[in-house]
Parts: sequence; structure tokens; C-alpha cells
Amino acid sequence: MLNKDEIIKAKILEGANKLFLRYGLNKTTMEDIAKDAGKGKSTLYYYFKSKEEIFQAIISREKDDFFLILQGEIAKSPTAWEKFKTFYLKRFEMMKKMANLYTVLVSETREAMFATGGDCHWRKKYDEKEIVILKSILEYGMISGEFRILSDTELNRLAFVLTSAQRSIEFDLIMYDKLDEMHDYLNLLMQLVMNGLKK
Repeated sequence: MLNKDEIIKAKILEGANKLFLRYGLNKTTMEDIAKDAGKGKSTLYYYFKSKEEIFQAIISREKDDFFLILQGEIAKSPTAWEKFKTFYLKRFEMMKKMANLYTVLVSETREAMFATGGDCHWRKKYDEKEIVILKSILEYGMISGEFRILSDTELNRLAFVLTSAQRSIEFDLIMYDKLDEMHDYLNLLMQLVMNGLKK
């Protein structure tokens, strides 16, 4: 059961989430968030130092929810091939529903196109988690006999390459405004991977 502070924080985050989606981070003020939550600004500042901190909390929650749901979907798939399909196709469908996380990842990717040495904070965290999931799918495929046996080095490198390939595809589709074609490109990537991994 949530205590009083947790209930207030949850209400603040819920209202802020709606405001960020409607007006964006830049146009939303702490005053807007306090008003929506029915609280004074002093109460808001007691729980969060800034609107950026509130936004970070929302993104963190979305990322945790996203991976929890995705891993649950992957666990339902009976074969390594089905797990790959779920990972690549379901993740993109779900990502678009996680509106704030999706916006941040796309925004960071766009910024990285034009900046050298830019820090894609959320993109890195997201990619690290995806590498762990991809490694677990590859390990499952080796144990089930669907995939050839890979050394630890090959396993780590392949998980990294798959994440990088996926990110590169997304990068170019964002640049050329073709994100609606993502499924077609991911299907092609999956076919190439599966053909390379078969025993």
C-alpha cells in the first residue's frame, strides 16, 4: 500500500505526464504542474527540484515498465526465433505507446546527428538493457539447439552488433522520416540473423 508521500508523487507524475505530452517539456512550467496536481509550488519543490527531475522520473518509470512488459512477452514465446520476432517487432509497437520515452530516444538520436560528442543518456541506458535481453535470447537459442554454439566473446559481440544495427536502422529512418517502414527493415534484419545463426 502506498504511503501519503508516494500517493502525492504519483499524482504529480501523472498530471505532469499529461502536460508534457500536450505541451512538451520546454513549454510546461512547474506552476502548470503544481496547478494540475492541486498543490502549491512549495509542495511541488518538496518532492522534485525541477520539471527536468519530474520528466526524468517519468522516463525512468516508462523505461522500467517497457522492459518489464517486453520481457514478459518474450518469455511467452516458445522458440528462440519467436523470441527474436517478439523482441524486434513488439518492442517497436510498445515503444510508440511509451510516448515520453519514445520522444526522448528519437530526440536524442536526432541531436546526435548534428552534434559531435553529444551524450545520449537515455539512449545508452536503453541500449544496455537491450543488449542484456538479446544475449539471453541468443543463449536460449543455443540451449534449445536452434542456434549454433557461440563463444562468450562471439555472444557479447553479436548482441552488441544486433543492437548497433537496430539503432543504425532507426537512426536512418528517423533522418529520412521513414519510421513507419521500421517493421519491414527489422524483418529483413531478423532473417539475416536467423540464417547466420542456424546450425
